[in-house]
Amino acid sequence: MPEQTERYKTRMRFTKTGPVRFIGHLDLMRFFQKAIRRAGLEVAYSQGYSPHQLMSFASPLGVGATTDGDYIDVEFSPSEDEPEVLMRKLNACLTEDVFITDIERMPDGFKNSMSMLQASAYMVTEKEPDVFPSEYRERFESFLDQESIVITKKTKKSEKQLDIKPEILAYAFEKEIFEQKIGEKLPELHPVYEGESIFLKLPSMSANTVKPEQVMGAFFEYCGMPGDSFGYQVHRCQMWFAEPSATDTK
Repeated sequence: MPEQTERYKTRMRFTKTGPVRFIGHLDLMRFFQKAIRRAGLEVAYSQGYSPHQLMSFASPLGVGATTDGDYIDVEFSPSEDEPEVLMRKLNACLTEDVFITDIERMPDGFKNSMSMLQASAYMVTEKEPDVFPSEYRERFESFLDQESIVITKKTKKSEKQLDIKPEILAYAFEKEIFEQKIGEKLPELHPVYEGESIFLKLPSMSANTVKPEQVMGAFFEYCGMPGDSFGYQVHRCQMWFAEPSATDTK
């Protein structure tokens, strides 16, 4: 494969919903790789004995979760079309459950989205009535009024106690109120379930990530309920990234 000295770097926001939410991260990556090949796009490849498409996700999405606010970085050869044309060509080879909703050409030297990710917004929705505690809004307010909200965070090697109360950056029970709190509009949402919901803004940095399942688990425990995670749907609405500095290099 010829050496590539220049690359056209893009950050794409995409939707993943419907039955496709049950495929894993690696299968989703293969899905995008095949769509790029079908679209005939001049994607950039790594060098070496086993070249692969230069593609990375801001944060892998858990199996079963849906999204309208996930991002994927893809690099193209410098002769490829402008972002709007790329999006149109790629969406023609994607599906009604997985498609690109925004694309941005990134400046030279930018770090990948995973390293710049700061926070994410989620919508947690009941899959059926009465999954949430009765009067859940008042009880969630009371839950957050505690002096601390300590959970046990487990890793492959250890577990530690973590106070997640300071990490709940914003919350609301209505989309419009949540947007007021975060100071911007969310992308158009395509949730699988509609109804009673809790919106959360949580940190997503590699050294400090809080998942909505951890917040909901602590909330259900506070309410004296078992808190079945299969009873609610997690939908990621948006991600926020740090602004690149002039000295940032990839």
